Amino acid sequence: MAVALAASLACAPAIAQDRLDRLELEIEGLKKENVELKERVESIEAADEETTHSLGVLSRLVDVSGYADVEYRLTDKDGENGGFRLHHLSLFFTKDIQKEWKLFTEVEFEDAPVLDYTNDTLNRGDGVFFVEQMYIEYHPSLSWDLRFGRFLTPAGIWSIYHYPPYVPTQSPPLFTRLIFPEVSDGALLRNSFVLHDTAIDTHLFASNGSGNPGSLDMNTNTAVGARANAALTHGLSAGASYFREKDNSDVMKNSFALHLLADYGPFNLQSEYAYRHNDPDGGASYNDKGWYAQLAYDAGKWTLAARLDWYDTDDTAPINDIYRYTGAINYHFAHNVVGKLEYDRNEFDDPARQDYNEVIFAIVVAIGDL
Repeated sequence: MAVALAASLACAPAIAQDRLDRLELEIEGLKKENVELKERVESIEAADEETTHSLGVLSRLVDVSGYADVEYRLTDKDGENGGFRLHHLSLFFTKDIQKEWKLFTEVEFEDAPVLDYTNDTLNRGDGVFFVEQMYIEYHPSLSWDLRFGRFLTPAGIWSIYHYPPYVPTQSPPLFTRLIFPEVSDGALLRNSFVLHDTAIDTHLFASNGSGNPGSLDMNTNTAVGARANAALTHGLSAGASYFREKDNSDVMKNSFALHLLADYGPFNLQSEYAYRHNDPDGGASYNDKGWYAQLAYDAGKWTLAARLDWYDTDDTAPINDIYRYTGAINYHFAHNVVGKLEYDRNEFDDPARQDYNEVIFAIVVAIGDL
């Protein structure tokens, strides 16, 4: 036993040295792999830098979202035929430039626009190509932000929340985009605060006014407007809107609106009233006004909706009232794919205008987060 112990002790240094040698070899192998990995990473970074330099802005990430809808319409309106309509392709581009700065753009293609030029001659022009929104946003706080550029005119509900994937009808209320302009080019301040346990959202803005393109204000007057919305209780909110301008025809316009939104279980009630006083320079003043109420019911993948519309284009005559009765059925194939069936009955007090009916079948998809 003593001989075996002595032999063991004699071999121990050799075994230890062998283990050290193997560890050194493994460390050398790891160092070599590390050098090779570093060279590969540097090669990839160099390739990325070259690609970034070549592609410039396009190589940087931009969030893209939007929506599209295709319709088939049937109508008995005089002078019109039914058929397919490539109604909207609307693309949103969002880029966080810095922590407190963002660029947002919405570009809309309506009715599959075609522009065909030969030199300076327009051979064919169909559809609508429209930069609906383009603004630079400064948001130093969650409670307020500033927008500079083109934005949706903040008025009521439908003017802001109207995207086809999230509303039950394809047709908007009659007075939408008439009493208040669709978009405004200018500056917008948004502010949210709590007053006596009530959350209040406000909009204050100044703009060129309606009818002015993004490069030119064709009058010397600045339009101003405001909107406020209060969350009164859970599922119930209400608010008011105002807009004032002197347009390019020297008509002083003052627009007012009230809105109400109520959610109760599967039911949703939405209503707006809008009124505009028009005072032409040297002419007789008149008012145009409108109202609608829409009730929707959600049952799983189904949504049922009904809406009553009224719009008076000029209250100085008793025959200028227009009415629309709408019923709609939606089926949500997915959270971002919806099929719609809509019926509209349009009636006129003016005996010179013929009442008509319209049926709309539509497929609507949303791309990303709107």
